[in-house]
Amino acid sequence: MVEMMKPIIQRFGLTASREVPTDNELSRWHQDALRMTMEELNVEIALILGTALPTSRRPQTAEYLYRLSYELAGEEFSKTWRNDPITRYRLERRKGSEEDLDRFARKGMKTPLTPPTEWSSIEVDYEKLDAMLDRYKDFNVPIFASNAAFEFLILAKRYDELQRVVKHVKERFGVFLLGTHYAGIIIPLVEEAGIDVDGYLTPINADGIHMFPTQKHAIEAICNTGKPVIAIKPLGGGRVQPKKAFRYLFHKLNIQATMVGIGNMEEAEETFASAVEALKT
Repeated sequence: MVEMMKPIIQRFGLTASREVPTDNELSRWHQDALRMTMEELNVEIALILGTALPTSRRPQTAEYLYRLSYELAGEEFSKTWRNDPITRYRLERRKGSEEDLDRFARKGMKTPLTPPTEWSSIEVDYEKLDAMLDRYKDFNVPIFASNAAFEFLILAKRYDELQRVVKHVKERFGVFLLGTHYAGIIIPLVEEAGIDVDGYLTPINADGIHMFPTQKHAIEAICNTGKPVIAIKPLGGGRVQPKKAFRYLFHKLNIQATMVGIGNMEEAEETFASAVEALKT
């Protein structure tokens, strides 16, 4: 991992990395690799940190999000969701079938539009949240960017609790970005509720991959917020050509920042060279 980080930083000058703490070995290897790279190159790598939201019970939000998305975008959402390459890739990895998609869609359509009452009793575990954040007290963490687990509080209309979480995190790191794959649903709800987030982290790419409920609705929400947005999945999980991807982000949408996943040096060379070219033109 270090041997890939070092040339990327030296060649392209990258000085930030995404980190989502888990209890597996990969997370610990990543932390060790960051420390070793910083020491060997005498540079500082800032972290864009994100964690799961520890709660007393894990809420199941997928069916409810499906129902809200269908209410907003109808069959256009249904087609977008069913044909989404990342959705289908995950289905294949689980050895799922078309019937599994049908079963989930039917369940989603039967879900009431009002949030489940049991969500009101789910408590945020601030002690566990702090324990996860404490793992990174020796790193420079200028930005906290939540993962999708935090959107449960939006869907449950527990705006006061979300504001408490945001305040709690901002007291440690200063900047809180809300992460979501459902920009067209979540961003307008957050804006309407007046939650004090500093911006958003969400998929944005030229082919609309994993942008829900549809690319059109997601882009409309992204463009209507006056807050910064960091794009994730700009390459659509490796399905969008890098030059096309970064021209779309930086030129057409005027997105100011993006994060990409890199698997090897060949990918790194093509991806970052394309990003640099798009930024210069």
